[in-house]
Parts: sequence; C-alpha cells; structure tokens
Amino acid sequence: MASYKKFSGNAPATSSRERQFEPAYEKWRRDDLYHLAKQHGIENRASMSTDELARALRDIG
Repeated sequence: MASYKKFSGNAPATSSRERQFEPAYEKWRRDDLYHLAKQHGIENRASMSTDELARALRDIG
C-alpha cells in the first residue's frame, strides 16, 4: 500500500532502490556523456563540464 507522502508529493520521486540501478555517469568520459546528451537533445551540452553533463542526464532519467 502506498503511503500518504508518496501521493501528496512530499516523498522523493524515486526510491533508493531505483537509484541503485542508475548508470554511474560520474565514471563516464566526457565525450561519451556528450554523445548521450546529444541523443537526448540536451541543450548547451557543448559548454557543460563532465559533472554538469552527468547531472543533466540523471535529471532526465
């Protein structure tokens, strides 16, 4: 049964179990992150650092 917090929007969108299976973008090379960001249509990717690309990719997933 889902909790009230999940329905009210006070709970995080993903559980820690779901985050466990996210790619470890921080370990990827910038070039690989850039090409993945291009596939996803992330704007301003050319000016982003490796950390910014990883954060942007994590935010869309």
